[in-house]
Amino acid sequence: MNKITEINLQNLIYDKNTYMNKQNSDVKNFNYIKDKVASLIGEKHAEELALILRDQSAHERLKDLIKKYIIQEHLFLEGEDIESLTERVYDSIAGYGFLKKYIEDEEIEEINVNAYDNIWVLYPKEKRRISETFASPKECETMIKKLSAMSGLVLDGSSPTGDTYISKGVRMSAAIPPVIEESVGASCSIRKQKKNSITKEKMIELGTTTQEELDFLGACLKSRISIAIAGETGAGKTADMNYLLSEVTDKRLYTIEDTKELQLDEFNEKGQRINDLVQLYTKEPPNEVTMNDLLRLALRYDPDIIVPAEMRGAEAQTAVEAGRTNHTILSSLHANSAKGAYRRILTMYLMGKSNLSRQDILEMIVEAFPIVVYKNKLEDGSRKYMQIFEATGIDDKGNVCGNMIYRFEVKRTIKDENGKIVEIQGKHKKVGKISEEIAERMKIKGIDEDLIEKFKREDDDAY
Repeated sequence: MNKITEINLQNLIYDKNTYMNKQNSDVKNFNYIKDKVASLIGEKHAEELALILRDQSAHERLKDLIKKYIIQEHLFLEGEDIESLTERVYDSIAGYGFLKKYIEDEEIEEINVNAYDNIWVLYPKEKRRISETFASPKECETMIKKLSAMSGLVLDGSSPTGDTYISKGVRMSAAIPPVIEESVGASCSIRKQKKNSITKEKMIELGTTTQEELDFLGACLKSRISIAIAGETGAGKTADMNYLLSEVTDKRLYTIEDTKELQLDEFNEKGQRINDLVQLYTKEPPNEVTMNDLLRLALRYDPDIIVPAEMRGAEAQTAVEAGRTNHTILSSLHANSAKGAYRRILTMYLMGKSNLSRQDILEMIVEAFPIVVYKNKLEDGSRKYMQIFEATGIDDKGNVCGNMIYRFEVKRTIKDENGKIVEIQGKHKKVGKISEEIAERMKIKGIDEDLIEKFKREDDDAY
């Protein structure tokens, strides 16, 4: 691996008075300085720059290079000292630029760059267009390509789209020309997932779910009953998986993701990982490694729970087979209802090769995923468990049959003076009971019998 040659800044010592004179006679605007320095570093240190973009420990050496060229080229700004200017140029070349404060803002869940001059941030209950913009479409494209490169994803004309994580728990999906118009620059969606940001207490306090619903889902995982969490983008499915998996720390977990969003590592006082956890990630072409590849590998690792974090395609076929062969699966998918999730899994299953009838495949999907949670982000910004459903079979018409166990029922919608929905009032209700088969599986795994009896009740008296 190439190393940046140590820079001898002693050769670049400057006289303070000379520098002040240069400020007055040789002032350059910041964008010029930034572009000039970036050009010099790109021209003379291309390989080293590539190393820096992938190695956080090398960033101090990049700062030395920036300082070197600021002094060497007399690139000064009136009223700003060398150290401050170096930091600003560094942040533009190797940092997040003005996006940094939004990425670091704990209240912000998502940052959406629609175009170089059109950027929005999403808070839990509102979205807001920010005043800052990139100076040009090219600057926007350069920043997004740089953020991708820092995490090992190269965006260029032959690979203009991709997903990556730019730091732990911060995922980015991006697109550059030619799939985006050059006048737009580039687009990206940056989504943030914070460890322990969602606790059981917080979910109940926010009205997302109830104690009994969480007890039920936890009992399912502990009883080796597979669960699929369905919902739209932004509904909080990953946060739910994080929480549920934190409740089964005695189990051996095997997770598969495209980009790192699940945050399950636990460390001792020596900084060593202590939980029984295998975390694997897919790889884009060339040398592609798919979720299906890693899901097949999982079966050789003897895990208690396999977590293909999001099913999108043919990997659903392998997930179904694993779920039918005594493996516990926790996964998520996009669907618009609990029953609709089974049809969606069927569609993904058929992306792989199969000679089975749709009826047979649906029966296998029901066997593999007895429980589906449907979660939604409502118009007032709140997130709710809308349905928790147990599938028990397929009728003669090919429809999924089963028990709707819990449901959120909307009672009232409140709007402001502009007609915008600001609050949706309702209640989580127990509307059905679990089957004897699920109850028996829980009993065999040692779930508290009083809890099982609660799940078997039809009435809503204690809920």
